[in-house]
Amino acid sequence: MSMPEELSLPNPLAIVGNEDMVLGFASLGFKVYPLKEAGGFKAVLDRVIEDKVAICLVQDNLYRQGRDEINNYKNLALPIFMPFSQDKTDLWNSIVRDIRLKATGAF
Repeated sequence: MSMPEELSLPNPLAIVGNEDMVLGFASLGFKVYPLKEAGGFKAVLDRVIEDKVAICLVQDNLYRQGRDEINNYKNLALPIFMPFSQDKTDLWNSIVRDIRLKATGAF
């Protein structure tokens, strides 16, 4: 029996955010995409797609600002873009609800 393709991806989890917020994750073995300025967000998303990331955590303020760019990739099965912050937010709840609805057809 072979492993599902998404579990054998070279970068199953990546983190996008401000440089000071994400660099610590690199020491834990995660693929990180630090941003020095918000203008580079689209280029980072393109690199995430190129690198065949399965799940991409995006710092919540960048997720909110770049929602239109993220929506350009909604037709792809992977990656799944999820916002993250130190606090659970309404945005997080909304995204999880959308994923549940897409996966199961119910909330």
